[in-house]
Amino acid sequence: MEEKPVKEIIQQIAFECQESGATKWEILKVIKELEESKAQPQQLRKKAAEVLQKLNPSAAKTFLSFEKLRVFTSREKREAFDRGNIIKSLLKETKVSRAVAEKIGSEVEDKIKDLNLEYLNTQIIREMVNVKLLDYGHEQIHNEYARIGMPVYEVEKKLAEKNFESGEEILREYNWLKTITGKARELHFDSTIHIFNAEDFSTKIFCNAQFFSEKKEDIALLAKKADEKTTIPITVNALNMMEWQGTGKAKEQAELIDKIFSITGKKRIAELALFNDYEWANHSGKKEQSVKLANAILNNQNQSIIPVIGVDSKYKIKLIEKKYGKILIENHSKERTSTFQFGCITGNTSLIQLIGINLQKMLEQSLNEEMFFETLNETLSICTELSEKKRTILEKTEGFTKQELESGTGIALAGLLNASKALNETNPGKVASEIISAAQKQDYSVIDLNTENVLTKFGITESKAEKQALFLQLNSKHKKSFGFKYETNSMKEAEEMLEELPLIEINLSHDKSL
Repeated sequence: MEEKPVKEIIQQIAFECQESGATKWEILKVIKELEESKAQPQQLRKKAAEVLQKLNPSAAKTFLSFEKLRVFTSREKREAFDRGNIIKSLLKETKVSRAVAEKIGSEVEDKIKDLNLEYLNTQIIREMVNVKLLDYGHEQIHNEYARIGMPVYEVEKKLAEKNFESGEEILREYNWLKTITGKARELHFDSTIHIFNAEDFSTKIFCNAQFFSEKKEDIALLAKKADEKTTIPITVNALNMMEWQGTGKAKEQAELIDKIFSITGKKRIAELALFNDYEWANHSGKKEQSVKLANAILNNQNQSIIPVIGVDSKYKIKLIEKKYGKILIENHSKERTSTFQFGCITGNTSLIQLIGINLQKMLEQSLNEEMFFETLNETLSICTELSEKKRTILEKTEGFTKQELESGTGIALAGLLNASKALNETNPGKVASEIISAAQKQDYSVIDLNTENVLTKFGITESKAEKQALFLQLNSKHKKSFGFKYETNSMKEAEEMLEELPLIEINLSHDKSL
């Protein structure tokens, strides 16, 4: 959702100044100061409070109390309370008169001010409106306006029984109410951070990559079962190293593998290893056969899997037999790389949670570089507390292995290019490295946030080419450890880049050397 226009924000501030007891002259003075200031939309309320404090301290105190009247909406935004929304909602959904709607709106607003709630959401407001409707004898209208949901007790009972068919919306609301609380919840609704898939917070780890050594008949079922514990479909490691039996040719086996995985009902990343290491060291069979199968899968019109080639040196790229289309290559030369639909991480095969951070918003709210990094480190600490809370919850849930519970946390940086350029126009790469280091010092797997719907929510637009150019300026450590998908149209260039990069996408259709 886009930020409100500055004019609309100033109008809301003027209304709140009036409600606070400011005179017309004082309100006009505040409006003039706001219109002439160069403050960002997020800073207008703070600026208004400063101006009003000089003009009318009593009104300023009341005005600041409105900050507590912030509603956690179903759009996952934290917005100023507006009793007009109650009136509009009643008139739209029921046949109540405008006079009654306005009276109820005013009384509910007064009650909310008295309660000083930590988590004021639209459900609570609706409950309070419904009580008022019954107080005034409007039972039929109450029935029209009532929200049909599920008690928290019932949700907790179903969670304990591992019966999650309650629906994503109910689980999401449960987690916002009971588990994702405090500052982390506020930061999410204020679009400073994004807690991915909040509906799974109490029930699943975010992602996992796994090698299956079982027979082909069992692998898809095992993957389907593993998917029940993860938000993102599990990545299958070294698919070509598994014990695929039968006398069929590699092409026929590749087609069979795709059909087998179709029974999971989900499309997933499948790694094709061109090296012999990790859990599949003793399951490689004949090297020639595994390479043939990898190429057959790579060239197959796959419907159920997205193949990614895994190598431990640039020389293994020469084993690839694909001439057209795009190909993803992940680098295992220095440490393990795991690829998922949202990107890649290094050093880990699983994440307990992925959290996006809006660096652009932090920049807008900071007066200087020092303040920016103070805010960043404080936010990262809040994210750490959140992921540890999730770990504690899942430790009490049966079915998770020790490895899954020890999964790391992923931080997805949004606006890294814009923030780095703004803080140091002559050397943005230095700032980018410092930001990445700040997250890695707190043991995060750090990636670039490229999820379009989250970027839209954050209001961030960046050039992929500019980002790639910036990240190529990072030092060797950060280039290898920062999860970013680099792009090239040349196999030769990919071989040169792979020494220090975790994941490369090559567009072979544009490689004129082939």
